[in-house]
Amino acid sequence: MRSGRLVFGVWLALGAASVSSQSLDAPPTALSALELLSGKYHYVGNPEKDHAAIQKSIEAAVSSLGWLGRRIAANRLANHKDLPQRIEISQLGNRVSIVMGKYSAVAPIDGAERELVGPNGRDSKLHYEIRQDTIVQYFVFEHAKRKSTYSFDDEGRLVMTVYMTSEKLASPIEYALVYASDRD
Repeated sequence: MRSGRLVFGVWLALGAASVSSQSLDAPPTALSALELLSGKYHYVGNPEKDHAAIQKSIEAAVSSLGWLGRRIAANRLANHKDLPQRIEISQLGNRVSIVMGKYSAVAPIDGAERELVGPNGRDSKLHYEIRQDTIVQYFVFEHAKRKSTYSFDDEGRLVMTVYMTSEKLASPIEYALVYASDRD
């Protein structure tokens, strides 16, 4: 009986050693960007400064167009001047949902494209890329592309950075807006 206990004791010790070595070797579970950024946020930027930066970027982008082209482009780009007062990021089953003000952009987590009407009221395709600590949202329109990134700054605030290009514009439209968590 003594050898049975010895074998059982050795087996128990080896089993414990392998369990502890597995837990030491296993990487810690990290939150995905979607889990990390999920939540409700409210705008905390400076509206005058943000409007001025957006307007300056739009003016530079349309500078190469004639007067009629500038009017048409300014009308199509007017939605950039509407600063979303609220942003909500969440996961809905196997989809990412980002609500900016009253506009909701929902697409599959796996990066598959979805057709929808974009925030500018025009037909577009939407897809998401989930990176380590950033969600990247892509809208592709007939003559333009919009890339919005969502990530935290050093102060823990959500930053939405917009970068829009078009073959018809002289330069990209770029700006960033800052949001604080409703939990704060």
